[in-house]
Amino acid sequence: MAGMAAQQAPGKRQAPSKASASKAEKKKSVRQRLNDMPQAAGIAALVLLCVLALPVGNLRALQNATPAAFLRQGDVKSIVEDRIAAAGNALTVASRGDVSDQLTADVQAAIEQLQKAKSAREISRADQKLTAAVSEMVAAASDSLDAENQRMLTRAADDFAEQGSFLRQEARAYNEQAEKAEKLYEKLPTKFLFAQPDSYEGV
Repeated sequence: MAGMAAQQAPGKRQAPSKASASKAEKKKSVRQRLNDMPQAAGIAALVLLCVLALPVGNLRALQNATPAAFLRQGDVKSIVEDRIAAAGNALTVASRGDVSDQLTADVQAAIEQLQKAKSAREISRADQKLTAAVSEMVAAASDSLDAENQRMLTRAADDFAEQGSFLRQEARAYNEQAEKAEKLYEKLPTKFLFAQPDSYEGV
């Protein structure tokens, strides 16, 4: 009888452990979690997603339209280096004549500014400053140099001018690409969050 009672007694069921409950919770689908979320919290989450999506989408569109950095375009880097070298040569020769320390200092300062410039806008401003300084220095030094040094100064100035012409050609090509990014930038509702697209000034 005792054996039969033991057979008829139902087995005890174990209560689900905390670990099992946690696993079941993780298995909930995203839809189920959204259904369980209070309506106000759901609306707030949706609004937040929309707010974040707009600037992110604007940023990606702007990045796709923006050309690579000006220094990485074509021969820009080597042209800038050659232009700096030509200005340095002109400075060396002009210093042999009767030219003021202020004029040579202005050229040296402009060379250093161009060496540090990275963006198209920075390069354009530094190069314009260098062009003016070299021109003024060459004009002041020419009459006080002997024939040989005058020829050397002329060659350096011509080389400087030629490299400037090459740089402006590269700048015009770059600005044609950058113009598309600029037009897109002006249309973006979140443009105040982003830097204005780079461009080369004065061409």
